[in-house]
Amino acid sequence: MHSTKRQLPQSQEEVLEQLLEEFEYLPGKLQLCARYIIDHPHEVGLQSMRTLATNAEVHPNSFVRLARHLGFDGYESLRERFRDFVRGGIGSSPDRVAWLRELDRKGGSSAILGSMAEACLDNMEKMFAQQSIGDLDRAINWMIDARRVYILGLGLAYPLAYNFWYVARMGFDHFILSPRHGSLPTDDIIRMDERDCLVAMTFQPYRRDTLSAVEQAKEKGAKIIGITDSSAASLCREADLGLVAPTHTPQFFQSNAAVAALLETLCALLVVRGGDAASAAVEAFHAARWEENIYDES
Repeated sequence: MHSTKRQLPQSQEEVLEQLLEEFEYLPGKLQLCARYIIDHPHEVGLQSMRTLATNAEVHPNSFVRLARHLGFDGYESLRERFRDFVRGGIGSSPDRVAWLRELDRKGGSSAILGSMAEACLDNMEKMFAQQSIGDLDRAINWMIDARRVYILGLGLAYPLAYNFWYVARMGFDHFILSPRHGSLPTDDIIRMDERDCLVAMTFQPYRRDTLSAVEQAKEKGAKIIGITDSSAASLCREADLGLVAPTHTPQFFQSNAAVAALLETLCALLVVRGGDAASAAVEAFHAARWEENIYDES
């Protein structure tokens, strides 16, 4: 089916849609190119092919091959589709750039602070700039309308899943953390059906057990909301709805700052859309804590 004649993509949206559809069938090097374009569409119309290739860690000719695979006569024809892609304000603050450069010049711990600050701010701006309001609304409606909402995160994603569940349960009693201590995702999946929703999250390197749980939940008919770091990730392609937050970092671990911001945004939207009942539940939750003298007022 991938060798049949197809219409040439006429916009950056059509290019991205075709890349996502064909991603798993592309050769390894072309997958790297496709992933970079999917994750950084704003760069295609602004950077040279050589710069993109360096960032994607491939030979420049790989981008030419990808363009021809999509039906273009060369890379420049592909690039033309991205000329009008708005950068969305990313990196648009001269004061911030000057501050980061000054930190970098100082060296030592300041340089590390600067590189981490740059990565976190960039991830955060990209996450908010690239979010679809329509997708966020769908995710919120699915979670509010579901019989049960299971929150799944394994390994490094577990603390993120736990915090999202902890905050969401203040306003809603149908949110369930999966797995819990001493249990497996399967223990919850066997009880799922089309009335339920699974919010699953995994980030590079992606967890096989998370993807397996998603496949099982889909077979049960549950709606799947995937939260990950790339539109090209398997979780994003397998889910009924994918939400993406970049996790790029100059350090040896992935940055969770933008993911945490996305989850906090979902919590805020949940309580607002949940109406008076959700607001009252949050107030009752905190009132009970104050009555139990849990908080320190000093």
